[in-house]
Amino acid sequence: MANPDIIIIDDDPMVGELSRDLLVDAGYTVTLVQDSLEALPTIKAQMPRLIVTDIMMPGITGMDICKAVKNDPALKNIKIIVVSGKSYQVEKQRAFQFGADFFLQKPYNVETFSSTVKTILDGSVANPAPPPAAPVTPALIREDEFTQASDLSSGQLRLTVWGARGLPGVLPNSASRYGRQTSCVSVETREHILIFDAGTGIVELGREIAEKKRYYKDIWICLTHFHLDHILGLGRFAPIYDPAFSIHLIGANDPEKSLKEVAQATFYSSFSLTKQPPKAKIDIYEIIEDNYELFPGLKLSSMYANHPTSTLIYMLDTLGKRITYAPDSEIWGDATAFQDYDEKLGGFVRGSDIFIHDAAFTDKDYETRKHEGHSGLSIVVDFAAEKVQARDLILFHSQPDYSDAELDKMLADAKARIKAKKYPVNCHLPLEKQTFMLQGNK
Repeated sequence: MANPDIIIIDDDPMVGELSRDLLVDAGYTVTLVQDSLEALPTIKAQMPRLIVTDIMMPGITGMDICKAVKNDPALKNIKIIVVSGKSYQVEKQRAFQFGADFFLQKPYNVETFSSTVKTILDGSVANPAPPPAAPVTPALIREDEFTQASDLSSGQLRLTVWGARGLPGVLPNSASRYGRQTSCVSVETREHILIFDAGTGIVELGREIAEKKRYYKDIWICLTHFHLDHILGLGRFAPIYDPAFSIHLIGANDPEKSLKEVAQATFYSSFSLTKQPPKAKIDIYEIIEDNYELFPGLKLSSMYANHPTSTLIYMLDTLGKRITYAPDSEIWGDATAFQDYDEKLGGFVRGSDIFIHDAAFTDKDYETRKHEGHSGLSIVVDFAAEKVQARDLILFHSQPDYSDAELDKMLADAKARIKAKKYPVNCHLPLEKQTFMLQGNK
């Protein structure tokens, strides 16, 4: 027997047999599978051109079948129509995320069912990737508003810390002068904005861009890695849901998860914090350790950090100024022939005007928490002054369980060390929304 054109998978005998009869009458050869556990073996054995599958079935769901087929190199070219009475927008998004070519809602129109199948088989309906966006709504910011100048002069840079804390195991009930939001820093010039990490701090930044009309049509978001405290706010970043914006998402792939997969899980998964797909134009830039010119006069360099998972450090050079962002990086302080990270990092970031670096632990705590991927206070202070020769050191990623008094003491200890060693560096433990201004070249 020749391979069938179509395999139908549906545990409802009435619907399954109706679908089969309609397609047979249209001239197709069809196999009906009513036990979902037999679906994948049947698909592999018969290799159809098209699969029509229900979602809710005992044994294995239609979503699981869709995902398994599209992840199998031998089966991935088989087209799939998902048919379901679950008409939620999030279910449609999930179907397309798992590789479906079309989503058909039950009860379907029996008069047009065969013609719909024909259009899929003939390729006249394109595979939606990414999933189709919701109907476009009016932009929060009009196109002409982007032409207005920001409050910065042509040679100024503004760095704002929107979140600098680690993510606690239990959400704290106490307030903190230093804030509780996780990693997010923005760097603005008159024409451009770059955002480093998308922790919860990015939510407030997004509100300001959308509501207070900061005039940046193109927004660059540079993710250091995919630990939750660095991506948790991405799905609630307001400009992503405004078609007036273009979002450029930058990051390194990890063996466990690619940047594209992180974006799909954030924007299209039913388990994400958002329940609507993006409306902004989104570009994905998967990078490695290298130098990149994002636009004339602005260079972004990246280096892999000493931290679990594929983690990047970013260095920004523009207007004659250098800013380094290294929120998760363990400086050893005792380089040996077997460990040259400190020397490599020092050479990479030397001359930074602003050096943002992981200083998660007090010196006492670091003694018992070495080799976890985060740095101790004094090692960072010495490194910033001696190796980097930074103008300003911003201590970052402080432990979420440290009280304000403990954080105050960390800052005081850092400044005392700087004074005792006569280091020419300014040290900061930032508050949320604290800004740092640089006057660069026009």
